[in-house]
Amino acid sequence: MKRRLMAAIATTLFLAACGSVAPGAAVQNVPLAGTPNGVAVRESDGAVFVTDDRTNAIVMTTHIGEDDAPAFSLYARIPAAEKERTSLSQIAFAPNGHLLVEQFGFGTSAAIYDVAPSGQVALASDTNSARRRLGLLVLDGGTFVSSWFMKEGSAPPEGGVSVITRGTAPRQVIERDIVTGLGKPVGLATVGDMLYISDQAANRIYKVDLQAARAASAPVPASDVFATVESPDLMAATPDGRLYTKCGAHAVCSFSKRGHATVVADGFESPRGVAVDVARNRLLAVDRSSAPDKPSALRVVPIK
Repeated sequence: MKRRLMAAIATTLFLAACGSVAPGAAVQNVPLAGTPNGVAVRESDGAVFVTDDRTNAIVMTTHIGEDDAPAFSLYARIPAAEKERTSLSQIAFAPNGHLLVEQFGFGTSAAIYDVAPSGQVALASDTNSARRRLGLLVLDGGTFVSSWFMKEGSAPPEGGVSVITRGTAPRQVIERDIVTGLGKPVGLATVGDMLYISDQAANRIYKVDLQAARAASAPVPASDVFATVESPDLMAATPDGRLYTKCGAHAVCSFSKRGHATVVADGFESPRGVAVDVARNRLLAVDRSSAPDKPSALRVVPIK
């Protein structure tokens, strides 16, 4: 017990020295069953939602990190065809309280699903189901931004970012590419009018003027490098412009407005999705386990 306490204190002091973790608060490690990937926080009450690739479902809990916090429970199961490989990517909230979640699809069944507060699931878009979808942003109730890539055999992946718009009629969906020239774009985040894209194949985070890209007559190339980082993944951002994503094999970093990286948590087995709970000054980061006898976890990192 004493050894674990000293280790926790040492970790807290190390992270605080990096200048990104709130002082006097320890990083919490919350066990999480299944194979988690994406994570989102409901701003109104701090409820946490996580995708589970093993069951192709979204699980949730309230008041995470507290001693009497409820365990994760099933929120919604996303439909999958028999023998279809399951994998869910980013989840994001729409203005009406619905959750949107991307299905990766492995080149055959990519889609976006809409989950109502009641847990009812509906297909929001299956446009171009051959695209392997990862990052997701909600611009309004009927407009999404999706990162995707395609891969044929041993050829390098080729990807981009598109805007998906739902029409008034059922299944009336339009997808339009706005950014090209990417390898494996994973995470998406916005700060004001600026769109940030993490490209795992290029080990870079690019930035693009979102409004200019949407207004352009043709997709714009990803060329403005915001930061260089090893193996970035899904991303999150704070309103003041700080980005968070995986950096390297076992850590999560924050990035300043100028693209300078600071490690905020390390010692992960495999970092995946991240979410910022601005109202409660904390970062939530998925740590995915590959060992059958070791559960995955959700890290709760206090931030300034």
